[in-house]
Amino acid sequence: MARNFYENGFRLLYPQINWGGNSPGYVESEFPIYSFVIALLYDIFGMSDTWGRLLSVIFSLCTICVLYLLVRKFISENAAVWSSFIYSIIPLSIFYSRAFMPESAMLMCSVAGIWWFSEWLDKGKAWYFILSCVAIAMAVLLKLPALYLGLPLLYLAWVRYGKSVVSRWILWLYAVLVILPVVLWYDHAHRIYEQSGLTYNIWGFGTDKWGNFDIIFTLKFYNDVLFKSIAERHLTWAGFIPFIGGLFIKRSGRRELLFDYWLIAVVIYFLIVGRGNQVHEYYQLPFILPAVVFIGKAFARYLPVTALRDSFASRPLPTSVCLIFVVAVGILSYLRYDNLMGSETLDSPIFRLAAAVDTSTKKDDLIVTVSEGNPIYLYRCDRKGWNADADQVDSAFLAGKKQEGAKYVIGETDLFNSPGRKKKLDWLIHQHTPIFVTRDEFIVAL
Repeated sequence: MARNFYENGFRLLYPQINWGGNSPGYVESEFPIYSFVIALLYDIFGMSDTWGRLLSVIFSLCTICVLYLLVRKFISENAAVWSSFIYSIIPLSIFYSRAFMPESAMLMCSVAGIWWFSEWLDKGKAWYFILSCVAIAMAVLLKLPALYLGLPLLYLAWVRYGKSVVSRWILWLYAVLVILPVVLWYDHAHRIYEQSGLTYNIWGFGTDKWGNFDIIFTLKFYNDVLFKSIAERHLTWAGFIPFIGGLFIKRSGRRELLFDYWLIAVVIYFLIVGRGNQVHEYYQLPFILPAVVFIGKAFARYLPVTALRDSFASRPLPTSVCLIFVVAVGILSYLRYDNLMGSETLDSPIFRLAAAVDTSTKKDDLIVTVSEGNPIYLYRCDRKGWNADADQVDSAFLAGKKQEGAKYVIGETDLFNSPGRKKKLDWLIHQHTPIFVTRDEFIVAL
């Protein structure tokens, strides 16, 4: 999207992608402000992935700072320090904080929106009200499931106003100011889909993302999301255990329950967007924000930053155990992050394919990528065309794409990972003109 904004004019309301075949590629998507800002950076500094990654890092650093302020306000200084620290070192928080994705922006807007809302409730200043409206609306525009933020916000309003919360016109105004731009954008985006037929499947109820309520009644769903993803990949087991412990620490006041309601809201989102959470680990990033607060509370209880020596003297065993957990979180986070980064190398098949496509084809040649729907192939090759699954590749499918203008088929051989698929790969290479074929990747001309 960022490249298309940059190359085809800065039309914020009309995002384009490369996988629209021979069409202009206008697509129904979430609000593309993240890609648009990166396109503006391209215009100033030149096109490079660096600017997208740098923007994500900046958003992530802001998230850490605002999370610290929020936890300090509602719990304590010690809990704020530990919560921010843990958030900044757990592996997927680091990995996705420098990814070319809008998740960092959405998480920052979420925390900032709650923080400014609480400040407005306490101090009554209009600019806090406006900032919170903008931040929460932006979070939902960037990622529609961020509507779950309504629950922690409603809880804060309830603590402040009690039963009169339903009759406060200012809160209704807040809701309208948040929801109205969301409704306007997604209505506009759906009109784009009706014209182009291209979508990120935002409203695909019961398909690959949300509405698959049958899976939430299976043990596999909870094992995949809670244990394999959150416990193992996100928090590491050394962080997951203190998280469970933090859930049982007594709350010091009603306002501290904000983080409980925040956590509950994210769990509801898990249940609604079941398939998406089961498949994509980054879908659980919203869970990590309230989760690290409970970890922070557990560590703050036995490892107070301002009185660490006294804690060792008075409670040596629990303090030592907590310190072991902290060290273990750091070590496990490093190992997992190092493993994740190992897959990002310039020697990977996708970069070799991109180099071969650059020398073997013209910029306006349309290509079919056998990519299991992954648009990164077309992006790296800087071409337009179609994404296809290995199972789709047959004579009828390719004849149709050739008629629409496709000239080449590219892909990685690893995706042909079954006997039936391997036969298809052999047929593809021998029945067409091989341009570039290695053990790992191929390009054939139709």
